Amino acid sequence: MWERVCHFFRRHTEPEDPLMEFEEGLLLIVDVEQLANNLRSKLRRSIGAEDTVVYLADVREAVRGFTPVGEQRQEIRKQGSAWRTSESLPGIPANSRLVDWFRVNREILLLDKTGAVLEYLHDDLGPFVSCGMDLVLPLLSMERLIGLVFLRLGQKTLSTTQRVSLQLLGKQAGLAFENTLLFKERLRQNERMYRAEQLATMGQFAAGIAHELRNPLTAIRSTIQFLASEFADGSEQQKLSQITLAEVDRVNGIVGNLLSLAQPTESRPVALAPAEEVGKCLAFIEAQARSQNVELQVACDEQLPKVVVDPMELRQVLLNLIVNGLQAVPTGGVLRIRVHRLPSPLWGPGSGGVARVFGRGVLLEVADQGPGIPQELRERVFEPFFTTKTGGTGLGLAICRSIVKRYDGEIWVEEAEGGGTSVKVLLRAE
Repeated sequence: MWERVCHFFRRHTEPEDPLMEFEEGLLLIVDVEQLANNLRSKLRRSIGAEDTVVYLADVREAVRGFTPVGEQRQEIRKQGSAWRTSESLPGIPANSRLVDWFRVNREILLLDKTGAVLEYLHDDLGPFVSCGMDLVLPLLSMERLIGLVFLRLGQKTLSTTQRVSLQLLGKQAGLAFENTLLFKERLRQNERMYRAEQLATMGQFAAGIAHELRNPLTAIRSTIQFLASEFADGSEQQKLSQITLAEVDRVNGIVGNLLSLAQPTESRPVALAPAEEVGKCLAFIEAQARSQNVELQVACDEQLPKVVVDPMELRQVLLNLIVNGLQAVPTGGVLRIRVHRLPSPLWGPGSGGVARVFGRGVLLEVADQGPGIPQELRERVFEPFFTTKTGGTGLGLAICRSIVKRYDGEIWVEEAEGGGTSVKVLLRAE
């Protein structure tokens, strides 16, 4: 008797449509990849979706717009799908026809039919149609397009009820993904507050030790220089003196970097031509590049807009990134320096995983062919004293970020084309 009563209530409380089950746990998931996997699992169970690819507004690469979530590229390859390499999953530009169409229409798009819409979107949809995708589901949050879901169905048609449920799911999932990004933003805000407290403490510490250290360092350096002049050229004593002087200079540089990070000097921004500043920086490091057998490949767009920054600070950022690139290829290779002009509106990576919209911007990129930086460390390299280099102080990129943020810009790390590290700096244009 009791079992029949329980069965009666379960029958009336459980959702008839498996798609609706997704709603219950949507807002409880705060990890983007886990949420994407949950969505894919529900779609597979409910409508027999053989493949599901979730695209979200890309918050790390300013040019691409929308990219696949997480490790879906590898998963699809393991399933034996038509997508066999990561290059087969293209990024979708934020200003593409496909994205513009969904921002206006906000409805499911079937790909197994012919018509004016599919002909209009042929170039953008071509790679997905060739892989057998049957429909595209927009992910909406507060009437904003934040993602796209491409589905390959086991069944070629959906019932009217399934289509309505799927459309509703797109709004629920869009809100859920938006919540995960907001949650990440809150965590990043807490991290930034903690970092600000660290920098404030570091400022007090640096100001206190600068005077105490620099005076004796100056005395030590002067004494060693005097003693070195008494030693014979090429003697062991003179070699040791030179090594000691180099170490004193290194310690003095660390103290200076601490002061620069914690108590930056007053900025004097002016309108600068970014290509000219790159040229000035290259004049400083061309000799070092030749000695390392490193080829410098420089590409600057024509008619670049000017950026309003302090020239010394911009050169400090550029030189730091270029020197880092040279250090990543000590035995030779290629170092690419590129300056791009980006149109308005521009999707930028923003802080904490939430996309920003910039006005006109200039994108500076320095890419090397070194060993690269693991995904999990690409954000940490901007933390003070964190370094992946032997003998590094971990202050260079932290100072770069401090300068770039001062001008409401963004700096981030990606994997370079063909391997290595690419550091990109996005600055607002005049």
